[in-house]
Amino acid sequence: MRFIRFFTIIILIGILHSCDTSDTEEYGNETGSLLNEIELLSKQGIDIPEVVTDEDIENCKQAVSMAEALGNDEIELHCLIRLTELQGTAEKHKDALESAKDALALAVEFDDQGSTAHVYRLIGKSYYHLASFHNAFENLEIALKLFNELNDTINIQDVMNIQGNIYFSYQDYDMAYSYYSQNLELSKYRNDNISIVKALTNIGLIYSNRSSEEELSDDSITLLRDKAEEYINSALLFNKKTNRRLVTAEILFNLADVYRISGKYEEAIVTIKQALEISEELSDRVYIWSSISYANILLELDSIAAAESILLVTLKNAEDQDLKESMINIYSLLSNIYNEKENYKLAYKYYTSYSYLSQTIFTIDYKNQIDAVKIASELEAAEKLDEIENQHYFYRTLILVLIIVAGLIIFTLFYYQLRQRNTNVNLENKLLNERLETRNRELTLRIMALIQRNEVEKEIVQKLNALKLKLKKENQKEVSDILRSFSFKQNDLLWKEFEIRFENVHQDFFSMLSKLYPELTTNEKRLCAFLYLDMSSKDISAITGQSIRALNVARTRLRKRFNLTNDTQTISAFLNSLRG
Repeated sequence: MRFIRFFTIIILIGILHSCDTSDTEEYGNETGSLLNEIELLSKQGIDIPEVVTDEDIENCKQAVSMAEALGNDEIELHCLIRLTELQGTAEKHKDALESAKDALALAVEFDDQGSTAHVYRLIGKSYYHLASFHNAFENLEIALKLFNELNDTINIQDVMNIQGNIYFSYQDYDMAYSYYSQNLELSKYRNDNISIVKALTNIGLIYSNRSSEEELSDDSITLLRDKAEEYINSALLFNKKTNRRLVTAEILFNLADVYRISGKYEEAIVTIKQALEISEELSDRVYIWSSISYANILLELDSIAAAESILLVTLKNAEDQDLKESMINIYSLLSNIYNEKENYKLAYKYYTSYSYLSQTIFTIDYKNQIDAVKIASELEAAEKLDEIENQHYFYRTLILVLIIVAGLIIFTLFYYQLRQRNTNVNLENKLLNERLETRNRELTLRIMALIQRNEVEKEIVQKLNALKLKLKKENQKEVSDILRSFSFKQNDLLWKEFEIRFENVHQDFFSMLSKLYPELTTNEKRLCAFLYLDMSSKDISAITGQSIRALNVARTRLRKRFNLTNDTQTISAFLNSLRG
């Protein structure tokens, strides 16, 4: 039995060595026990290589199983963390998420704050790569709080960088910039070239995306694009000091996009080909993004067939890897390509896939969850600061009260409680107002999305009708079937979706109308809801399908029902006055 136990431990040590992808021979002479091997394995200074093999992952899985068999939870925790890191680098993010959740259970059981923070960071990172941004942000915020308590600047920067990326994905460039700029300042202070590279690249991308915004002057556009090139080229220079080839590929495909947006197609093609060459052997994710960037360049150069070919191959790879953000971009580009080629069936197919996946990932509800987590964290930090300040104030007051007179104690405590109560009331009112504003913004955005979607589908129907007239009689059935699919759905579905959203924000509006004006018809109540939001006849027409003339007649009927004889008072103002 002793021999078997000894032999088992020897095997475990060997597996742990293979799980650690650093130079084990150098450390083998310095460590003579199993715990030292584990300490070496979990040491933060040990880097994960750019390319992780299936063998590396399998060896680490065996180490986890062996530690579990020996009943050593501490060793199992260290091995699970290492396994999560290896799986994440190998872009097996679903596997990494499962390993991280197992590690979190052990870390919480041990009450190990450092490991717990590290695991929450890995969980957030896995969710981010799986495009589950609201779950990613929630876990990253927990990790950030723990790392702040540990004063772990390195991991704080890594978490903030991913959080900035999440806001960037939602096109909230102001929030993204605040994260990236803080990250850049911390990186410069620590002289951390790796973090500097990330921050410079991300800030450059913000300048590039901002240059495409409407209502900018030519000078402003040129300035923003020059800034974008300056930042990303600086990142490329800093990255030479780190010798990280995969990061080089990421910077290059981003730089190619900047060149493309600026119309520098020759530089864009040279740059993107370099990115493709480097990433092909290192990362499916970066290779896919580089391929999308290349297809974008070809499209702008009118090489539609070549772009289509690249995108179809890239789409299969993206779907195999479940890279949802990449799939969204490819669906959109393919929809545009087939629309140009007048292949409306495929155009509609890819547009539908694009629309569904976009709404699944970038739903306003998820963005609101992210903002709510951020606000809650800021409030918690502010409350802690207030608590510390209030404690200091209390002790100073207490000393003063003891010196002066006992009677002032009662007065001081009463004043303190009143002040605290007012603070809480103000905070509650602020939160309530913020929630209402958020829900109103969401409702407005959803209405605009409904209008835009209806307009797009109307345009598709018009094109299909035009196409149908050009086809032979025996070939018109397929187009008729597509047109029929549109005819069953729009107005009622759009209204129902609008009604649900509206009721969530303005819960008693329809019941109030029914009580005050029971003679109103259903259509008139619907019109009241639109007018309450001060929507134009054009926008109402886009949702309901009614003509503007019919809407004007309906408005006139409403004024009579409400007895509005004063021409200066609008129906919208009247409806808002009813709710006080």
